[in-house]
Amino acid sequence: MGLFDRFKSKQPKKERKTIPKDIEIDEDQLLLKEIAINAKDRTERAVAADKITDEFVALDIAKNVKDRAIRLIAANKLKDESLLWDAAENSKFFDVRSFAYERLGENNKSIAEIVKNTKKNKNVDEIFNKIVDEQTLEDIAIEAIDKNYRRLSLEKIESEEILYDLVFKAKDSSIRKSAVNKENFTDENVLKRVVMEDKDEAVKMAAVNKIENGEILSDIALMEDNAKIRSIIFGKIDDVEILKEIALNSQKSDVRLDIVNKVDDEDLLAQIALDDDDSVVRSEAVKKITDNDVLLKVIRTDKDPFVRQIAVKNLNDAQELIDIALNDDDQYVRSHAISNPALHDEADFTYIALNSTHGDVAFEAMEHISDEANFIEILKNAKLEEVRKSTLDNITDLETLIRIVLANKDEEFSLKALNKIKVESCLIKIYEQGISENISVRAVSLVRDQKFLTKVAKNDESWRVRETACKKIVSKKVLKEISISDENEYVRAVAKKRMSL
Repeated sequence: MGLFDRFKSKQPKKERKTIPKDIEIDEDQLLLKEIAINAKDRTERAVAADKITDEFVALDIAKNVKDRAIRLIAANKLKDESLLWDAAENSKFFDVRSFAYERLGENNKSIAEIVKNTKKNKNVDEIFNKIVDEQTLEDIAIEAIDKNYRRLSLEKIESEEILYDLVFKAKDSSIRKSAVNKENFTDENVLKRVVMEDKDEAVKMAAVNKIENGEILSDIALMEDNAKIRSIIFGKIDDVEILKEIALNSQKSDVRLDIVNKVDDEDLLAQIALDDDDSVVRSEAVKKITDNDVLLKVIRTDKDPFVRQIAVKNLNDAQELIDIALNDDDQYVRSHAISNPALHDEADFTYIALNSTHGDVAFEAMEHISDEANFIEILKNAKLEEVRKSTLDNITDLETLIRIVLANKDEEFSLKALNKIKVESCLIKIYEQGISENISVRAVSLVRDQKFLTKVAKNDESWRVRETACKKIVSKKVLKEISISDENEYVRAVAKKRMSL
């Protein structure tokens, strides 16, 4: 055995004696305690403290009295090892604790009490610089009131085990982070525990940055709430199988969403799009899918219309888009089908306008139609009356307009069609059909032929039709005749008014 070997080995701790709970104290000792604590004169208090011989009384004073001189006098009375341990571990004052540790031969703990409880200064620096025991340094790094001593203690610690212990005990996050960043802090299982248990983002990031094992990173990612931490993790994992494991097993939708944003594996994205519980996760997966079969499965099975909308936007099958536009129960899904660039043939839009039972779909489809023949087809055959009527603005074909007027299925609609006819011969023919009084009035109002108008003003049975014709006549002679002979006072009044113009 070498000269210093006996100082290196740890001696077994002696079993401490139990301090009795019920202790009888002599009256004179209690009186001295009273004086040592409460006398106004400090000298008197010190003399009383010095006269105390009962170690239990001395222990009580050493643990609780605020006056430093008095408590240290009392502490000096302690000889019993159990009582010294009590003072070292339970006194409210670090000077007593330091004194007791020194008496017990625990010099490192004695020094630590001073360093932990004193602001940085030259005198304490001299003591601190001599400390080499890493357990003492750990204690200072955790408990010191001065952050400089906490930092300096950590710098001197090299033991992995002590660093591992320290990172879970230190309240100072900067100490925990610095401990993690020490070169010899390498155990990835401990680093994993740091990431999963520490509440400070900077500490967690420092730990995760040092982990390379994909499985450990995966375990962390499964439960990690912090998006920045997850971002670092996913930046370090390239194994698709590991990412798949996370995506399919994490209980956190944010984690699964991060995976979706990172991967391009179509099979994995399809599985997520079809099976994930969270609609946002599914929708983000669908955004990256181009396979029509998968997209169609999503459209046919997903209950969330927003997910289906995204799937429809990516679909490039025109026939399927037509089917969706006609049959999906969500307005916006139908709209996305119509606005999909894969649907571009005017014949397809015409088919949708003809067959849709949803006005919004038909009208949107018609925005993509320009051929008048298609509008005429819609006018004739569209399932929705409102759709058929909406075609009129896009129809100029004279034959079609005349057919609308002659059919007169909806007089208001017929009148709108009649307004678009500019050929007088056609207007006269329509009048001659005697379809309705309103049609006749409107047809006459659009004609300028004076011979025709004179005939109508003199002979039509309806005073409203005669009045309309009269308003268009320019001959004073004809107007005078009407103003005298017409049986209706309104017609006569119109003729008289026209004569004065």
